[in-house]
Amino acid sequence: MSDKSASKVTVSFIVPGQPVGQGRPRFTSRGRFPHAVDPPKSRQYKNLVKRLAHDAYQGEPLDGPIKIHLIHCFEIPKSYSKKRKKACLEGIERPTKKPDIDNVYKGVADAMSGIIYCDDKQVVEDIQEQWYALEPCVKVYITQI
Repeated sequence: MSDKSASKVTVSFIVPGQPVGQGRPRFTSRGRFPHAVDPPKSRQYKNLVKRLAHDAYQGEPLDGPIKIHLIHCFEIPKSYSKKRKKACLEGIERPTKKPDIDNVYKGVADAMSGIIYCDDKQVVEDIQEQWYALEPCVKVYITQI
């Protein structure tokens, strides 16, 4: 889903499932040199984001400043009462649990680098939100500024 207006590009897509934070890399050595390896869960999530980003945008990576807006939608815990579930869906109660909001951002931003934009250093503005929803996902919006 991309939209070209006044030569600015907006790309959006949805990553289904619970948001996954970027895990701490594990270090191994190849010969005499250390090598960082993403944890399997982070690597799988980043690969999913890469596939969805590629499906949403097939052009050359954008250059110049970029704005990223992420909406993290978490599943409501099954143990919550009906009243508490209603409060979650109305936005009265918001998630304050792991993964940290910045760890989800880091994994998603890294995965889109080289596909939607050249490098994540181009990101000059980001907006992040955490909500509860019936269907967990991360909604991604990238706008060329």
